[in-house]
Amino acid sequence: MSQDYKVVSLASAAAGRQRAEFERGASLPAPLAAVRDRALTFLQVGLSELFDNTDDTLFEKADRASSNADQSLFFDAMRLLRLQRHAVEKSCCDGLERQFGMLQSGPFSSPQSNHSFDVDTLSLVQPDELEQTVALDGMVGRANARNQLPLAHLALRLGTLVGQPMDVRSNPLAPSCLVQLFSDSCAPLGLDIKVRLIILKMFERHVFNSIDSLYVDANGLLKNAGILPDLKQDGLPVRPRGAAAGRPPGGPTGAAEAADPQVLSLFSELISSWRHASGDVALSALGAPSAPPVPSEELLGMLNSFATRQQAEPSATLHDLRGHINRQLGEQLRQTGEVRKLDRVDDDVISLVSMLFDFVLDDAQLPAALKALIGRMQLPILRVAIADKSLFSRSSHPARRLLNELARATLGWSDHDDLRRDQLHSLLERMVDRLLGEQQADAAFFEQMHEELAGFVRIEQRRAERLEQRTRDAEEGRARVDAARSQAARVLNTLLLGRTLPVFVVDLLRDTWSQVLQMAYLREGGNSDLWREAVDTAERLVQSVEPPLGAALEQRPAFNASVCRALCAGLRLIGEEHPDAAPSVAQLQVLQRTVLHRATRLSQPPRPDAASSLEAGVREPVALYETAAATVPEGGIPVLTETVLVDETLLPSPANNEPVELVDELPSAAAIAWVERLHAGSWFELSGIGDQPAQRCKLAAIISFSGKYIFVNRAGMKVAEFTSTTLAHQYERQLIHLLADDQLFDRALESVIGNLRQLRTPRD
Repeated sequence: MSQDYKVVSLASAAAGRQRAEFERGASLPAPLAAVRDRALTFLQVGLSELFDNTDDTLFEKADRASSNADQSLFFDAMRLLRLQRHAVEKSCCDGLERQFGMLQSGPFSSPQSNHSFDVDTLSLVQPDELEQTVALDGMVGRANARNQLPLAHLALRLGTLVGQPMDVRSNPLAPSCLVQLFSDSCAPLGLDIKVRLIILKMFERHVFNSIDSLYVDANGLLKNAGILPDLKQDGLPVRPRGAAAGRPPGGPTGAAEAADPQVLSLFSELISSWRHASGDVALSALGAPSAPPVPSEELLGMLNSFATRQQAEPSATLHDLRGHINRQLGEQLRQTGEVRKLDRVDDDVISLVSMLFDFVLDDAQLPAALKALIGRMQLPILRVAIADKSLFSRSSHPARRLLNELARATLGWSDHDDLRRDQLHSLLERMVDRLLGEQQADAAFFEQMHEELAGFVRIEQRRAERLEQRTRDAEEGRARVDAARSQAARVLNTLLLGRTLPVFVVDLLRDTWSQVLQMAYLREGGNSDLWREAVDTAERLVQSVEPPLGAALEQRPAFNASVCRALCAGLRLIGEEHPDAAPSVAQLQVLQRTVLHRATRLSQPPRPDAASSLEAGVREPVALYETAAATVPEGGIPVLTETVLVDETLLPSPANNEPVELVDELPSAAAIAWVERLHAGSWFELSGIGDQPAQRCKLAAIISFSGKYIFVNRAGMKVAEFTSTTLAHQYERQLIHLLADDQLFDRALESVIGNLRQLRTPRD
């Protein structure tokens, strides 16, 4: 067969494209190839860290899931990501390599969409995609804000190198490009939006939080290769990935040099707007423009002298610190004649720390006792911020971790609690005193304090978790028992209501067989064979003491025997050792024989003599159940043959004690959705329970059998329980508030930045 050259193999075409891309990438200029290799190494390390921590994160989410469906969702995602992590890593790295190769072939198109959407068209976007887009935009915005200058310089250098203009958006190393590569690589996995948002957040934590070093290294490689070497302020040292928290190398000066000035430059710009709006005068602006700034070491000495004054005057705050420093500078001017001013960065740090603590002390969510402790920590935090300015850019900084641990540990404190005998409060007071008395309260000292606090909190949590587990077990057991009683009552009430039966049978079912039904439900549940057999035995027991009709008369002896055997099995289930000899079984057998004997007599044809016929027509019908000498069992206990009409329920049903509500009284859809989103482990502020003041409690369990929400205090003791409907009403009446469990320092920092941006917006 001759070969048709018009037919092109798709496999060979794809291989040709891949070979061409490889050759194009291999022919990159040496500086660009070096940048590509550095970026690939950075991305591989970041993705490896991401997937190494995915299991722990998703397992924690599954452990705190409020439903079996969510738990299965997280476990399935965990298994899928274990299997596909290498494919995702390879897809991201291959995509980045292709984009570097395309820099040589033509204009590079950014993967992010530049279309503008009208508000009316947003309804056409799927909610999940819109939520992911918002998350991506937030991540990209934060990374761009920190790296405006390095990104701009990198785009200029790359454009010069490849001979075509390039802006920040078309840069293959731009945050928008990298996160889109990762998102596209994860798209084939078909992850749920909940899992996607978690993975994207981890991408920001393990990749974007360290991307500053990539831009510094990339600019350094290009600068050393002679590409626009005269651009200023681009070779800024950045803390390497995974640097251990501890004492900064080289003392305070080394720490200041190792900080990320991009974060502080952003704060500096925002704080200048705040000073303009508030009328505050920067100490860095005092004196001659050419006046030398005060070194950080000397400023720390001024702070130590202010600490001595603060011990004498406890009312002195950071707002008084500016006057203290100004007086110190004035005293130096009189003594030496030298005009000096505060360094701009140190001045901004003082303002920023002051604003952070203003937010913390105004936070209504924090208990008053914690505010008093944190208020005394302002000066130690300021000293470590002056010495180590990475406090604002590094989330793992020991001082930040200590403040966050403080907030988490005291989340259960209430303002009305008596904390004089509280061990945690005593420990925190001693720690704050040590911080105030330490002249060199650096990052290492904060790390030591954090480890001490974390160790104490772990012990307290284990003790509280044991009590919580007991509370959960007790509530779960109580709910199971209530559900078993409810189901047993429903079966027996339905079976007996409206029937006329011997008193003995009614008592047997109510007092004894109800326990058998409950035990069967507790052991194997309402869908088990054991439960169905117990219900069937109750129905057959009633049938065995009713007169048989027609052909059932001959089958009744065998039927009665099977009922007695089932009764013995049920008595054995509830602990009866010798059910065959139980009086209730003997009484039932005699009663069954009596009913059978009477039914046999009635089934026989009457004698044909007239007297008997006349007597049968005049005499009243004989009662169904009669007492005879034969009805006394061997034990001498007579059978209770009196009958009773069951005209009301015999067993109470504890299933639902809530009053029936009208449609207008039902909770709103928003309140119901809020309740459905709750999960065990969250903290709340609860009020309106009797005459008790507002208290803080944790949602310890959501009982599946009863649908109740169980709340405990910080010691693990139960303080309240609600059904979902009652909890929704509490939410509508604003009697319950969910407490934020995020990081205190991060929340304060975000709030301060948001407020500063709002102040700048009117000026812009």
